[in-house]
Amino acid sequence: MPRPSQVHIDKALENISIAYQPQGLIADQVSSRVPVAKESDKYFVYSKDNLRIPSTIWADGDRVNRSIWNLSSSSYLTDRHGLDDLVTDRQRANQDKAVRSDVDTTEALTGQIKLRMEKNLFSLINTTANWDATTSLPATGAWNLNTTTSNPILVVDSATTSIRRRAGKKANVVVLSDPTFKAAKEHDSITDRVKHTSADSVSPAMLATLFEVDSVVVSGAVENTAEEGLTDSLTDIATDTAFVLYREPNPGLKKASAFYTFQVTAAGVPFRVRRWRDDEREGDVIEVSTHFVHKVVSSDCAYAIIDTIQ
Repeated sequence: MPRPSQVHIDKALENISIAYQPQGLIADQVSSRVPVAKESDKYFVYSKDNLRIPSTIWADGDRVNRSIWNLSSSSYLTDRHGLDDLVTDRQRANQDKAVRSDVDTTEALTGQIKLRMEKNLFSLINTTANWDATTSLPATGAWNLNTTTSNPILVVDSATTSIRRRAGKKANVVVLSDPTFKAAKEHDSITDRVKHTSADSVSPAMLATLFEVDSVVVSGAVENTAEEGLTDSLTDIATDTAFVLYREPNPGLKKASAFYTFQVTAAGVPFRVRRWRDDEREGDVIEVSTHFVHKVVSSDCAYAIIDTIQ
């Protein structure tokens, strides 16, 4: 009688495969996208004169007091980002049904560029020189220490108050790294506030209610810092920072926001996919590209809390 291995020839399964795609990306939830037609341009910036209260008393026979407002401009300059890869005729002819080389290549290139967008955003967040208001927590104030001197609610309250007093805006987003979120949700100051109202684990939505913001977004994105061919080394893109900000959900005229992402779009599409024949290499080149830049447009609309974890 033949053995099982003799009556079956292994082949690739058609209903399952293993892949690692970028997950936990939050750039779009932190920096609103502004579609633009040109790679560079200018935009107007109004002063804070509208928040000044001049004398409005109008004495009989006098001229009415004159108020002023001022206008300046700033600019953006996008960078072009792109990647390509070759799909050969031989590769396509020999692929199993579970593999779609053209689709898989397009998805991989797009995902890597989106990871770059995430990385660039956190580079801005982690550069303290970008922000007028930052605080570095002392060792005793780290949220993972769970002490009475490390109350996340009080720290975030201080940050939201600072934003309101500097920009006249109510902070609406708090960005946390995954380790910072895990420390916050286990902190006694948090659990004591929710233990009588919910039996569930503390969620980002619960934290948003306690912090009095619209949303708490937790960065779960990781990057592989190892060179190709070497042992994989995955690390969080977000560092141990809690970032409090006002994000304008609908960019437009006379609207301030901590960030905007200026991205060139064509027919509403921010990513361009091109494909051309390379006869010499007997294959098709697939290219994905975009023009974008994350820009701090109002430092007053943000507050960086550094060293949340010790």
